[in-house]
Amino acid sequence: MWDNHIISFSEVTKEIFLNFALYLKEEKEVAVGTGYNLCYVVEEIIKVGQIKGWNVPKTNLLSDVNSCDLWKPQKSRKENKTKPIPEEIFDKILYYAANKETNILTKAGIIIQSQTGLRINEVLGIQKGCVHTTRDGHDYMKVLVPKTEKDTNPTPHKVFINELVKGVIKELEEYTEELRQESGLTELFLVRYSGIKVLSVSAFTDRRIPNFIKKWDIRDNKSNLYPLKSHQFRATYVRELIKKKVPIAHIMKQYAHVTIEMTTHYLTLNNEEVKEIYSDMILSPNSKISGLRVKEIKGKLDTQFKGKTEEEIDDIVSNISKSMSFNPLPTGVCLYDFRRGNCSDGDGCFFYNCANL
Repeated sequence: MWDNHIISFSEVTKEIFLNFALYLKEEKEVAVGTGYNLCYVVEEIIKVGQIKGWNVPKTNLLSDVNSCDLWKPQKSRKENKTKPIPEEIFDKILYYAANKETNILTKAGIIIQSQTGLRINEVLGIQKGCVHTTRDGHDYMKVLVPKTEKDTNPTPHKVFINELVKGVIKELEEYTEELRQESGLTELFLVRYSGIKVLSVSAFTDRRIPNFIKKWDIRDNKSNLYPLKSHQFRATYVRELIKKKVPIAHIMKQYAHVTIEMTTHYLTLNNEEVKEIYSDMILSPNSKISGLRVKEIKGKLDTQFKGKTEEEIDDIVSNISKSMSFNPLPTGVCLYDFRRGNCSDGDGCFFYNCANL
């Protein structure tokens, strides 16, 4: 701004914006992610300013160029994006884990993660006697879960479990009984390797999971062995809840949570991950939704998706989701662009997986 003698965003032109990106690349030599974020801030100020009536350019000077085009950060962003496991592959994983897998530690790790959405380090830390039953007959297990991303001290947390998890924990307790007696350890995921120790996260994620996929020949739609990542079970868990018509709003009420952030913590997901799941369900080409503006939105999305690859479509959906708010409703979800201000009489309310479509 100083170099260009600019005192207001209204003076920003397309040429100045491009020169700003060039300045960051060549003079400052910033990393791709940093350059993208800095340019994106300028882009967002102009976009939001046009909606809010701020003193910014009135014309859309970024219509044919944007921060994404200039920096192309898609690859680095995609590496950090956790997608749910495709349903048909998830079904195979669960089937082989529950019915065929003979290694109890691998079996238990996969089953518990898939049915609770816990992180693998939380699963591997469970201890003998962790399963309990409420007065009204609901089974749960106690597990140490970090309260926030900044909190390094995990706290005890109750996680409700089904019969499948309850059964595999019992198997695990019986299998490691001698190791616990010999070592004095109380954890259930014990191995004898240079002594008796708790199975490490890397041993499970880097060896056991790939070996499980290879052993049972679980492949994707391109006939490649599915590159399963342990972290995917968390996103898949929420998707399975939604499939069973258990809205996150209902979970909030059941556990007396005040905010969606508290509920997404219970599900061990952050708010961005939940937004990614909803955006995939509602905005993707094959989604089934109904609502007042569904035809209009579908028409605009179809135009953007036309001629694009699967990866490019992923990026479009991801970028759109960043400017949207997803609020759970009793039978659907409220979707709106928060830059537009308050809710506009329900025209952003949608029903997902609509039976009439």
